[in-house]
Amino acid sequence: MAEQKPIHYFVCSDSSDSLNLNNSTEENTIVEYFDSKEDVDLAKFAEIVKSKPNCVQKYFIVYNGTEYCAVKTDNVENTYIFSLKHRSSIVPKLAAGTATIDAFIEYDKHMEDMAKKLETQPGFKLRDSNGKVIPDGKEFAIQILSDPEDELDEDTEGVSEEMLLFHNKYWICNYVDYGDGRVNIFCGQPHEGDTFECETINNIVYLKHDGEYLFFDADDKRSLLYFSDKVPTKEQRIQIHFDDNGDIWFTNWDGSTSVTCEEVKYSYSMIGLCENNIPTKFRLVSL
Repeated sequence: MAEQKPIHYFVCSDSSDSLNLNNSTEENTIVEYFDSKEDVDLAKFAEIVKSKPNCVQKYFIVYNGTEYCAVKTDNVENTYIFSLKHRSSIVPKLAAGTATIDAFIEYDKHMEDMAKKLETQPGFKLRDSNGKVIPDGKEFAIQILSDPEDELDEDTEGVSEEMLLFHNKYWICNYVDYGDGRVNIFCGQPHEGDTFECETINNIVYLKHDGEYLFFDADDKRSLLYFSDKVPTKEQRIQIHFDDNGDIWFTNWDGSTSVTCEEVKYSYSMIGLCENNIPTKFRLVSL
């Protein structure tokens, strides 16, 4: 696999400490500084990037001290603004070429449209990958799908093509006590997954594991999914979306935050929530 080129950052000098070189997002970067927000000149920055063929040519990142902006080098009007919280999920994908600014913009628009359709669909039913209805109490596993266009990791040498594309990973629940009374972190591993089920209350379908409800805490900085023996409030609910292929993805109830799966290495992935990010697709497998 070709070595990943560094991505170019332009950073306001007052915020020079914002790039933590111990963070994996900045392990492979080129950084230049400007004095103030008034000195931001995207056209000039684009020419600087073009003069450095050993860095990522399609995009560069500008940080003005308050927000990050991804800029397309050959069209500086094509930009995408994001926060520090989402940098680690957005920048690596742009640098690797597995996502585009337009894709992030399109997804944001899709989420805005979804947010306008918050009314629960009458008679909504959870369905598996074959289109069969999953009744309340019926066990199923959640399979993680990966993008076939993703570059294959060197560690996967000798693994079948099918395994590489779908990674054969399932949601598992690796219990971690954070000391605040809430336990759990989801991660994907290439073995049999944990079992889940659903429960319908007032026409709203809730996902459950081991008798407890999955929920999202909007105030939680860890951006994880949790369990509770209490029915989630509206703000805590997980919304389920289907596409025409029978694949699903999850968001919070207003559609602004999606459940994503970040590959750590071939043996496992981390599952959590991230705003302004293209969601990971999943399949429900009836057991």
